[in-house]
Amino acid sequence: MTRQVRRALGGIAVLASAALVMSACSTASSGGSGGAASTPAGGSSGSGSSNGVAAATALLNKYSGEPAFVSPGPSFDASKAKGKILFGLPVNTSVAYVNTVDKETQKFAKALGLKYIDYANQQQQSQWIQGVSNAVSAKANVISLIGGLPPEQLAPQLTQAQKGGMGVVDLAERNQGQPTESYVNSYVYAPFAEAGTLMGAYAVKATNGNADVLIISSNADVSSPPVVNGASQEIKSTCPSCKIKTVNVNPTDWATKLQSTVEGALSSDPNINYILPVYDSMAEFVAPAIQTAGRSGKTFIATFNGTPAILDMMRTGNTVQMDVADNTSDVALAGLDAAMRLMLKLPAGKQQIGLRVFTKDNVTDAGTPAQSGKGFGTSSATGYAKTWGVSASLLQG
Repeated sequence: MTRQVRRALGGIAVLASAALVMSACSTASSGGSGGAASTPAGGSSGSGSSNGVAAATALLNKYSGEPAFVSPGPSFDASKAKGKILFGLPVNTSVAYVNTVDKETQKFAKALGLKYIDYANQQQQSQWIQGVSNAVSAKANVISLIGGLPPEQLAPQLTQAQKGGMGVVDLAERNQGQPTESYVNSYVYAPFAEAGTLMGAYAVKATNGNADVLIISSNADVSSPPVVNGASQEIKSTCPSCKIKTVNVNPTDWATKLQSTVEGALSSDPNINYILPVYDSMAEFVAPAIQTAGRSGKTFIATFNGTPAILDMMRTGNTVQMDVADNTSDVALAGLDAAMRLMLKLPAGKQQIGLRVFTKDNVTDAGTPAQSGKGFGTSSATGYAKTWGVSASLLQG
C-alpha cells in the first residue's frame, strides 16, 4: 500500500494507497541461501558485468530464507499497557492485506490485554474523519493509521487529537527518509526502497546481466517512488549496460489503463524481458498484457508485496518469477510496539519489517495455496515477546 494499498482485487482501484508493507535500502534481513532460480528466466549470455550479476545474486541469497528479527529498541514491560485503548484506523478494510494486518493487530492487542477498537471503512475521507472523531470520543490512548492511510489527509483532525493527549502512529505508509509530519508521533517505516532494490537485483540476475526492464510506478502513492528508486539504482549500479524504462499508472487507472500501457510498451520495445510493477496486485493486469503481446516465456515479472494470489500465480505459472514479501504478523507487531511505547511515554522505537524473496524455488513455503504471513517463521513473534517481557506463546497462538 502503503502501503499504499495493495492486494485484493476487490479493492484494486485503491490498492496502492495502502501498501505495503515497509526501512531503507541499507537495512538487510538475513536468511538462507538459494532463493533465486538456478536457470535465469529470460537469461542468456549477458552484456552486463559478471561481477554485477554475482553481487545481485549474493544480495538475493541473503533474503531467500526467513528474515531475522531486529530489535526495535530497549525492552519494556508490556503489562503496564493493559487496559489502555488502541484505535485502529485502516486505510481500507475491503483490501485483503490491510484487513489482515488490522485483524492480526486486534488479535495480538487482545492477547496483551489492550482494548482494541477497529474502525471499518472503504477509504472515504469522510469515514477517516469520522474515525478520528470516534477515537477521540472513545478516549483512545493511541490511534494507529494502518496500511497506508496518508496522515496529510487528516492533518487538522490529528493535530487536534494530539493536543488532547492522543498519540498517533503511522504504520507501513512510507519509507524511511521520506518527509514526516508533526501530527504523527511515531512512524513505522516499511522497506519500500529495499524491496525495489531486490526487484532490480532479480532482473539483473535472472537475465545474466542482459536486462531490458520496464518499471511500472504508481506515483499517487507516496510509497511508489522509493520502490522505483531502489530498483533503478540497483540495476544501474550492478549492470550499467542494462536498459530501464519507467511508466506511471495510478491506482484508479489500473483496471482501465494498465494492460494497454504494458501492451504499448512491449510493442515499442519487444526486447523487454522483465517488468517490475511496484505492487504485485498490478500483475493481474500485466500478465494478460504479456500474453496478448505474444511475449509469454520471453517477458517476466518481478514485484513486491507477497499477495497470496500472486504467489499462487508464480507457483502454478511461468510469468511471475519473483515476489518480495513482507510478513503481515510482523507489520502488526511492529505497529503494536510503536503504540505501546507511546502509551507508556517511552522514546519511539525503530521497528523494522522483514522481507523475504519468494521464487519458484521456495514459494511453496508460503503455503499451497499461499497464505498471508506464512513462510516467515517465528523470529518476529519471539523477538517482540522478549522485548515486551511476555511469553512467546502469547503471540504465537
